[in-house]
Parts: sequence; structure tokens; C-alpha cells
Amino acid sequence: MLTLSEEEKTILLLSRLNPSNDDIECVKHLLTKQSAQNNFDKFLQLAISNGVAQLLYRNLKNVDILPEEVLSRLRNVYLHSADGNLRKARELFRLLDLLNSKGIEAIPLKGVLASEFIFRDPGLYYGVDIDILVKPSELQKVKQILIDVGYGYDESKEQDMLSSHYHLVFEKDEHLVEVHWNLVKRYFDIPPEFWWKDAYADRYESKDIICLSHEKYLICTIFRVFSHIFTPLKFLVLVSELCNRHYDQLDWPLFMKFTKQYKMEKLTTFTLKLSSELLGTKVPNDILSRHVAGYDFFKTCIIRQLFRDVKRFFLTKPLYVLLLDSPLHIMSYYFKRIFPEASELRLRYDIPEGSKTVFIYYVLNPILLPLLIVRKKIK
Repeated sequence: MLTLSEEEKTILLLSRLNPSNDDIECVKHLLTKQSAQNNFDKFLQLAISNGVAQLLYRNLKNVDILPEEVLSRLRNVYLHSADGNLRKARELFRLLDLLNSKGIEAIPLKGVLASEFIFRDPGLYYGVDIDILVKPSELQKVKQILIDVGYGYDESKEQDMLSSHYHLVFEKDEHLVEVHWNLVKRYFDIPPEFWWKDAYADRYESKDIICLSHEKYLICTIFRVFSHIFTPLKFLVLVSELCNRHYDQLDWPLFMKFTKQYKMEKLTTFTLKLSSELLGTKVPNDILSRHVAGYDFFKTCIIRQLFRDVKRFFLTKPLYVLLLDSPLHIMSYYFKRIFPEASELRLRYDIPEGSKTVFIYYVLNPILLPLLIVRKKIK
């Protein structure tokens, strides 16, 4: 069984929106140990790389335990996060108003609004991109609107993105906008219209915002954790705080029915059990009591990724695919990764559309794929 270091235990206890008094007392005990005091640089590095330094600052700023220079570095991360989120929020609402004026509905996702709606603080959860969900029938209209207001877009890859991905990417100045027409890809087959059923309106700064239902927000967030191979920790923190914030409003039987229907029940159960164990997440007992084959093994691999800088480039995603619901589902994934569609190959290796070299890459893909994974991780 993997033993957590003092720094790792401290980060997990503080990566919570509302740590208990017992949690804080435990943190004080861990941080006053001589060994912990000698490793504040490692403590900061782990917190920043996992995207949770903002939460550590929020939970420790009034606790007289950290050296001032350490607290100051955490404060700077928090202030940078708040400033970036507020700037992205202004652009997000400008785009939502623009789309609304054209009669187009859009659902803002994660990042910027997660920090406000879930954490109730613009600095606690940093959103790198601006993400919105639109209906497939509106995608071309949205694309043209963004281009008309100055967003750059790579038209040459559109057909391949439509065939093999689930969002289009637009850039302007400091902003990166991802326009989704679905919230899962490749591993799970969920129709785009699924996300719009039971969507509801919420108020934010005198504006009506369309939101995913709590059950569907949690489903797509768990998919995102999986898609990012459970790294960094902030993705799991968002799962945790979604559960904590909406525990009483979530229709848990309906939620689990959805995960079974779309063949992500095992992944969901594992993720919620892991979140409960590491972050104290509120999860119904009937989910926590379910057995997940290989749970301890997967947990150990994830902790090593998060904290020990152990990243097996060739094995991580193929390994976590074993969390899919059926052997057939798993084998289908492996087959499609080795023998993908031409559109996915072109995106994977940056091959121009229409180029005959795609056939050469198709033959060489089983050899090139591991090398591509290594290159992406190094970047």
C-alpha cells in the first residue's frame, strides 16, 4: 500500500473548499514537523503543478503556520487566477450576449464559471480556456460569428475536427475559445442532445445563464478527469466540490442510471470512491460500497502521477481504459487507437487534408503512436 508523504497529505487536506477543524489541526501538525519545514519548496511545487495552490492560500491565509515567503507565493497564484478568470468572464459574457442577440443558445462550461458557481470565489479554480456548448445545428453560425468578431480559426482542419473531435478552437489575443457540440468523445457514445435535456437557467450578475443539470455536469466533469488521465488534482477537486455543493439536489439514482446507460458506470464509481478517499467528498454509501476491480492499483498509479512525477507515457491512457465497462468496450478502444479513421490520423500527425501520406502513417501508426505520446507529454 502506497504511503503518502507529509506534503502530500497536507495538500489533499487543503484541496477542499471547506476543510474541517480536524483537517486544519492535522495540517498544523504535519507542517510543524521538521521534515515538512525543510520541504516547503516541494510543497509549493506540488500545489502549483496540481492547480490547487489557490485553495491552499484560501485555507491557510489566516492560519499562522507558513513562512511569509511561502504564503506570499500562494497569494500570488491566487491573485493571478482571480485576475485571469475575471478577464475571461468578461469575454465569455460578451460572447454569450452576442450569440443571444443572434438567437443562439449556449451553455458556458467549467473554468471561469465553476470558480463562481461552485467555489463562490473567482480565484479558486483557474480556467485556462473559455468553453461553451452549442447545439450541432448552430455550430456553423457560431463559427462565423466568432470569425466576424476577430477570432482566428484554422479552416483547413475543420472536417477532420468534426469527424474525430468534439469541439472547434478559436483564438484571439489572450483568449482561447473552445466551442463544443458534445461533451464526450471516442470512449463513450452520448448523443449531443442528451446534454440539453433538463438544462436550467441560473442568475449571475443580473444575467440569465443556461446551465447543465447537476447530473450531467457531474458526468462531463468525470469524463474530463478521465480524458486528462486524472492529472492534475484540480480536475478531481472540481468533481469533489460539485458533489459537495449539489449533494442534496443531485438525483443520484438518475445519475447512476445515465452512467450505466452510456457505459461509464465503472469509471464513475471509481472516480467517486477515489474522490471520497482523497478529498472527503460526500458520496452516497451505495456508490462507495461498490467493488471496483483493481481499485488500489489504479489509485496508486494516480497518486504517483500527481505527486511523484511518475508518468509512464506509454501506459497511462491504455491503463485507465481498463476502467471502461466491458472487455468489448476496452478492446474497441485499443483497436481504434491502432487503426484509427483517416481524419484522426491527420489531426494526430498534422497531415494536410487530401495528402496521400496518410496511408503511410496508417501503416506506421502502431510504431509512431507511442513516440507521439512522449512528445506531447514532454511539451
